[in-house]
Amino acid sequence: MIQRKPLRDDVQKEILARLVDQRLAPGSRVNESHLSAELGVSRTPLREAMLGLEAAGFLGSDVGRGFLVPALTAMAFLEGQQVLARLAPTALLLSPAPDPRRIMELQNLLGRARLRLGAAPAERAADLAGVPQRWSLVLLEHCPNRTLERDIVRLEALAVRGWREALRRGYDSTAQQASWAAMYELVRGGRRDEAATLWAQHLEQFGAAAAAFLPVTAAVAGG
Repeated sequence: MIQRKPLRDDVQKEILARLVDQRLAPGSRVNESHLSAELGVSRTPLREAMLGLEAAGFLGSDVGRGFLVPALTAMAFLEGQQVLARLAPTALLLSPAPDPRRIMELQNLLGRARLRLGAAPAERAADLAGVPQRWSLVLLEHCPNRTLERDIVRLEALAVRGWREALRRGYDSTAQQASWAAMYELVRGGRRDEAATLWAQHLEQFGAAAAAFLPVTAAVAGG
């Protein structure tokens, strides 16, 4: 029997894409009527999707006035990276050693990322913003602690907006990619303790470097 995904899942993915590329601007109020018309869906699946995104932290709400796009600030981004610096290495140590397929996926991910380093800022931002999230998804695919894995996945997804904006504003990820390459060699060699230590340092260091390109205070957007 073929199981169909709920419509709200597709709506959530589209809203997330609009949050990341800022078609839904940080600090703005979501116009549900306009958004439902643009997406070609009724208000019911749209509201279901946004309630799910609110619960996960991707949207805020103002009682009686609808949903808000959270502001994009350096502090909020940095705090997320600091939490990940504690959670992700722990999950790596709990996880089984990556199989050859996942090792190849990591290698391919790094190769594709290197190719984008010389792209124009907008293209580089679009292509590289999701690399940290994808790195975690591949590396922690079989983490036995599913709650821990879900928390990491959520935090990585929340951070994509910040990575994209930092890259758009001029953040250079060359050193970050070299650090991923070093982690890759440690993981491939079965040296997960060292890889976990490096990952914690990586998240702290490059989270702070990217946060320096983000707004210190919340921008006021038109509703």
